[in-house]
Amino acid sequence: FERAYVTTSLCCPARAGILTGLYAHKTQIRSNEDDVDFLASGLGFPELLQAEGYATGFFGKWHIPNPGAMPQPGFDKWVSFDGQGQYLDETFNIDGERKQLLGFNTDRLFDLALEWIGDQGSRPYLAIISLKNLHRPPTVPKRHRGSLADQDWPLPESAHDPVEELPAFVQRVRTTLRNRFFDDEGLTHEMSVRGYYQMMLSLDDNVGRLTAALEEDGTSDRTALFVTSDGGFMWGEHGLYRKRTAYEPSIHVPLLVRFPREIAAGTSLTDLALNIDIAPTMLDLAGATIPSTYQGRSMRRLWGAGAPDWRRDLLYIDGWGKFVDGPQEMAVCTQRYKYVRYRRGVVEEALFDLEADPDERHNIVGQEEHAARLAAMAQRMSDLLVELEAPPTWMEAVEPGSAEHPGR
Repeated sequence: FERAYVTTSLCCPARAGILTGLYAHKTQIRSNEDDVDFLASGLGFPELLQAEGYATGFFGKWHIPNPGAMPQPGFDKWVSFDGQGQYLDETFNIDGERKQLLGFNTDRLFDLALEWIGDQGSRPYLAIISLKNLHRPPTVPKRHRGSLADQDWPLPESAHDPVEELPAFVQRVRTTLRNRFFDDEGLTHEMSVRGYYQMMLSLDDNVGRLTAALEEDGTSDRTALFVTSDGGFMWGEHGLYRKRTAYEPSIHVPLLVRFPREIAAGTSLTDLALNIDIAPTMLDLAGATIPSTYQGRSMRRLWGAGAPDWRRDLLYIDGWGKFVDGPQEMAVCTQRYKYVRYRRGVVEEALFDLEADPDERHNIVGQEEHAARLAAMAQRMSDLLVELEAPPTWMEAVEPGSAEHPGR
């Protein structure tokens, strides 16, 4: 999927969305701090697959507030760790008991997942392997240290654009501590990006182990394998090192699907896909009923006969900042254009032509020939808020400190 996005580019809201097919304002996981029983409805897709006779296993980073990394509803097998975890010699919670496993976190998770998959025999199963890779700071396994040494890692061109041309909201973001993490970690741009890609090699290694195991046991053709992320990351674009913005590197994520029974190798789709589409797709593949409350859609028909009624646009909603009532930034994205609305203090707008300006360096809001499109996309944002049962007041400016519930 060439055009896959997250509805919120932040770990916990995106992960809850994958499990439930819902936007963050529905799960109530709107930040990385919200402690809400978002699976209480019993409509998380792993639990629904359990009801269909599937064995279900979770291996890795849960991250959504869960002291002790305790087992969660919907999973027969549970392997996790506290919070962000650590790359080396992690102490895992394995079915409620804590056990340290020496070595690289990702390798150990795949060891456990492959063992469990091999034990399932002919029983249908769901395995979610949720990795700490590629979270910073980079900790590269020994086998990949020193790799990619001949690669150059230049700053993106947009990093040199005049700061004063950015929306005031983005200018403020550039000055935050979170955007200056090199200061704390003693890393340069080149060191950090190289470490990121060195760590990706260990992800490739282990996905290779997984696909080889499926080939070996003869189940590859009937097994659907999804590879995706809970958010993108900006490596200096517009001077930013973070996610949680509406820029493409932050919200545009990888989504690869391997299902030889239905999908020809090399298939490339440009339909607008979302992280919340994964849950209904999984249920569709299992022949299970998709809850009417789901806001995502099954992507299965996209690689089948096609879907002429598929979404033509999507709404991105930023995570909630502390002491702010609602998201500070939202965007409507179509195949070609993106409209961004910043609402902290005052309303600011941006409009980008992604075809002519894929790096989003030229805000065309002030150009008269785009006035009608600007108005139409602002109206579409308002309409989508209503469709998704979100407050229409999110179109208005919000002052920091106005939230009734701090942290939300």
